[in-house]
Amino acid sequence: MNTALIEAIKEGLRIVVISIIPILIDGFTRGEIDIRLVGITAAITALRALDKWLHETGKETGNESLEKGLTRF
Repeated sequence: MNTALIEAIKEGLRIVVISIIPILIDGFTRGEIDIRLVGITAAITALRALDKWLHETGKETGNESLEKGLTRF
């Protein structure tokens, strides 16, 4: 695996720990899990991991356009 992919996976896991786990814990304590909220959070996590992968790939290859990721800033 290349470093850009590893960094993107680590970024995704960080976001999962920070965001989805508390949502699930709250859902378990209330007795119902809001699947839409979990899905939206998972989608945001996937976009953030993709952004990180693009950024790291751009740094490795020297491509300034990719270095900016999805947001371009």
